[in-house]
Amino acid sequence: MPRCLDNMYQQGYYGVDIDVESMAVPSPAVDICPGDFLVADTSVPGITESKLLSAFTWTTNLATTRTNAKAAFRGVSAGEYGTEACIQQEECLPYWRYNRGNGWLRSYLIVDDAGAAAPTTWHAGQLFTFAKNPSSNALVDNKIVKTSDASVAVFRAPNASGTENQTRAIVEFY
Repeated sequence: MPRCLDNMYQQGYYGVDIDVESMAVPSPAVDICPGDFLVADTSVPGITESKLLSAFTWTTNLATTRTNAKAAFRGVSAGEYGTEACIQQEECLPYWRYNRGNGWLRSYLIVDDAGAAAPTTWHAGQLFTFAKNPSSNALVDNKIVKTSDASVAVFRAPNASGTENQTRAIVEFY
């Protein structure tokens, strides 16, 4: 099974069961951890496969890529899937559907535009979006960055951080 080390410090509330759906596992198989951001791959007619956000195609620039990724964003992985053969693995991967106001909450590491950890403060309602990989033109599967641009925002903080810098933010779908 995948090594989902970033999930050791996750916390949150995962909404109502009605917002849990499933997609076919990716082909070829890749490691997916709970909390990873998923987009849909519809390149095979009639089949919707899960695809990690990091595999989303980079376009003109970061802003355009984030806008396009937000349009393709399906939700957050509710389970894990590994590349190792395992008799228990499902053929479908459950995920929490991207649905504003469904009560889903989760903690994510905050990074800056360069992808480095960025402890910070925020106000209730602060918007967040997908972080960029600092070493390539790709988005990251499970990290967020603050934004003021609602067109690329995918998450928002339901509460303020307080006065001290925090490394993780609990966010909900925006």
